Amino acid sequence: MEVKRALAILCCAASMPAAALAAPAVTVNVPVDSVYYSYIEKLSGMGYISSMPNGAKPYSRMEMAKWVTEAQKKAATKPMPAYLAGQFQALEQYLAPEIATLQGQPTRDTLKLRSVTAEAAYNHSDAKEYGYQSVAGSWQPFGTQHNGYRYGRDGNLIASAEISGNLGNDLAISLRPRFSYDKDNDGTVSLEEGYIKTRVGIWALEAGRQAMIWGQGASGNLLLGNNMKPLTTIQAHFLEPQKVGGFLRFLGEADFHAFYGRLDSDRSTDAASRGWTDYNDAGLLGLRLDITPTSYFTFGASRISMLGGKGNGLDSSDWGNWVTGTNADSHDKWDDIAGFDFRLRLPGVQWYGEFYGEDQAHGLPSDWAYRAGAYFPRLTKDGSWDLTVETAYTNDDWYRHGTFQDGWTYSGDIMGDAMGTNARKYYASVKHYLPHESYLGVYYMRTDMDRAVSSNPTVDEVALMGQRKLRENIYLRGTLGIARVQNGDAIRHGTDHTTFATASVQWMY
Repeated sequence: MEVKRALAILCCAASMPAAALAAPAVTVNVPVDSVYYSYIEKLSGMGYISSMPNGAKPYSRMEMAKWVTEAQKKAATKPMPAYLAGQFQALEQYLAPEIATLQGQPTRDTLKLRSVTAEAAYNHSDAKEYGYQSVAGSWQPFGTQHNGYRYGRDGNLIASAEISGNLGNDLAISLRPRFSYDKDNDGTVSLEEGYIKTRVGIWALEAGRQAMIWGQGASGNLLLGNNMKPLTTIQAHFLEPQKVGGFLRFLGEADFHAFYGRLDSDRSTDAASRGWTDYNDAGLLGLRLDITPTSYFTFGASRISMLGGKGNGLDSSDWGNWVTGTNADSHDKWDDIAGFDFRLRLPGVQWYGEFYGEDQAHGLPSDWAYRAGAYFPRLTKDGSWDLTVETAYTNDDWYRHGTFQDGWTYSGDIMGDAMGTNARKYYASVKHYLPHESYLGVYYMRTDMDRAVSSNPTVDEVALMGQRKLRENIYLRGTLGIARVQNGDAIRHGTDHTTFATASVQWMY
C-alpha cells in the first residue's frame, strides 16, 4: 500500500503546472563525482557564471551547458587566467553537443563510451572498517563519499567505465559498470549506476540507480549524499528550473524533485542479529523544492521519509498524518529528516549551510543538526589558490530511530554524513590550480563521533590530492594521506593508523 501511495505522490508532483512554454531537450546527468562540478564551481566563484546552481545534484548535461554558454559570453569581455581557461575548454569539449543545440544547431549526444578509468589503491590500516554504535553501518578513513565503495586492506585494483547518451530525442540512458579486486572482497563486478530518462512536457522522469546529493556540503551532506551505494529509485523533476510567474514572481526560479525507492530486503534480519527491530523493504520517499530568487542566492527545502516496509504498512489515516507531519510518539510509522540548505554568492566568498531536523514536533522538524561553511575562490588575484572551510554537527537523536532501529542507513552506509550520530566535524581544504587542468591540494578533517560514549571515536585525516593532464583527454589523479583513529568503535580501543594512497588514469572519449 505504501508503494502505491508513494507512486501517487510522484504522479501528483509530475502533474504540477509550471510557467514554461517549451520543454528543453532530454540529456543524461553528469555523475555527482565528476570533476566537472568543481570546474563549474570555480567558474561561478570567479564571476563567469551569472546563474546560481542550486543544491540538487546531479545536474543534467544541458544544465551545465547553459552555464558554459554564460561563461563564454563573460569571457569575451573578461579574459580568463590560463588555469581557468583550461577547465573552461574541457567543459566546452565535454558538453559540445548540448552547447551546439543551445546555439541553434540541434545536435544529439548519441549513446557512446564516455570514459574508462583504471585505479590502483593501497590502504594500509590497523582495521579494515569501524562500526557505528547507534546504527547498523560502518565507515573507514578515506572511504566516504565514494558511492558506498569500501577499499580493502593493502592493494586494490579498480576499473570502471561510463556509457551514456541519447537513444532518441526524448530518451537517454546511462550505465557505469565497475570491477574491483582486493584480498578482503576478492573480485567484484557491479553496476554502480544505471538509469533511463525521458520526459513528459517540462518534467523529466527517471528510473534506475544513480547517486544523488541534496545539500551544499563539501565534506558530506546531512540529509542525502553519495556516501551510500546509489539507491534504485523512480524520480520526477523539472528538466530545468522554471521561472515563477504571477504574484510569486519574486521567487525567481523554482526547481522541484521527488523520488521513491526501497531500502534493503534484509533490514529485519540484520536488526534482529543486533537485538533490534526493523522492517524489510522499507520505502524512502523524498521531496525537494529549490528557490533561486536572485543571481547570488539559492535556497532548498527538503523532506525525506523512511516509511512502511513489510509488517509496517501505512493506511489512509497514516498518510493523512504524514502530510501534516503528525507522528505518534508511542509508535512512529516513519522517520523524517526535513529542513533547508542555502548558498549565498558574494564577491570573493560564498557562504553556505544545511539546517535539518530529524523527526517532528507539532508538524515541524525537531532535533536540529547543521553544517556551515565558506568557499573563498580567490585567495590570490587570479584565483589560482582557493580555500574551503566548514563545520558540521549532529545531536544524539540523529540517524537513529525507535521503529527503524537499523537507522538512516542503506546497505551498511549512512545515507547522509558519515560522521554519524552525536558528532562534530571540522574540515579545511586548500587548492592550487595550474594550467592544462592540473592542480595540487591538501585537506584536513577532524571528526568527533558518538560524543555521548565514554572514550568516543575521534578521527584525524589529512591528505594531499592532485590532478595532471597527461595528454589530450587522458588524466592522472591521485591522493596520498594518513589518518589517526582513536577508539574506533565498541571493539577497538586505543589508537589505530591508516596510510592511504591511490592513483588513477582516466581516458575521456
